[in-house]
Amino acid sequence: MAEQQLTVPSGHVIMTTHGSIRYESAHCWMESRILCERQGLQNVRWAMVPGTLPEKTRNEAVRAMLADPNAGWLLQIDADMTWSPDAILQLLQGAYAAVPTADVMGAYCPLRGDLALPTIDSGTGTWESWFPGSGIIPVMRTGAAFLLVKRHVFEALKDPWFRVRVPHKPIDAMLELDNFARTKFDGENPFRNLPSKAWERLERCAIDDPSVSQDAFTPAEVGEDSSFTDRVRNAGFSIYVHTDVVTGHVDTKIVDWKQHKTAIEEMQKNTRLAAGLLK
Repeated sequence: MAEQQLTVPSGHVIMTTHGSIRYESAHCWMESRILCERQGLQNVRWAMVPGTLPEKTRNEAVRAMLADPNAGWLLQIDADMTWSPDAILQLLQGAYAAVPTADVMGAYCPLRGDLALPTIDSGTGTWESWFPGSGIIPVMRTGAAFLLVKRHVFEALKDPWFRVRVPHKPIDAMLELDNFARTKFDGENPFRNLPSKAWERLERCAIDDPSVSQDAFTPAEVGEDSSFTDRVRNAGFSIYVHTDVVTGHVDTKIVDWKQHKTAIEEMQKNTRLAAGLLK
């Protein structure tokens, strides 16, 4: 850690919360801080930022970090996550030693629910099935539940950095861009009629998209974290996920008679299978 301390600048570790903090997260927070300080990582500000809106909480964390002239990075951790004591050290090592050119680096964070997909999108446009131990991978977007961002990224983007985005139909976006291009380039869209036919191919994709039908289109709001990483990539910065830094997501559910019924039916099914019956 002595070598790492020389190469890692001062930073902020901020737990963002809507007002309540899971005890599992508080325990991880305490264990991580103890380990970091024992390993010599002393140049870190540890704080919690409460708020009723996730976007506001995240933006307040960024503003506080930027107000500190010595801070070179911000690690945001949601107050319903779990992680190992060395997770913060691992993420810093990944962002400043293993891949020092990384602008943003997140941990392996699963979504709530039985499928527990990790917030990893390597370019498909959807969250993908990955497993821990896959190394440090470049991604198109990720979530912000355990996300380290270097200072220069926030300085290059505009406040507010985190905000929900409501997308519109792809064909409407293309029509708007086509009109904008023609008003700026003497009535012509310079992206049309290129040898690659890239514009025409993309336009055909937009025309064939199910969203063209008004009845089939339901605007799907993009979360503040995905919206942020989209703008990070659009600005030319790189994003990685360190799949060896594994977190958990505390989940809760309501248990009622339906779970009891399902459990009894499963027990009866297992009894039949044990007796040689197929159903």
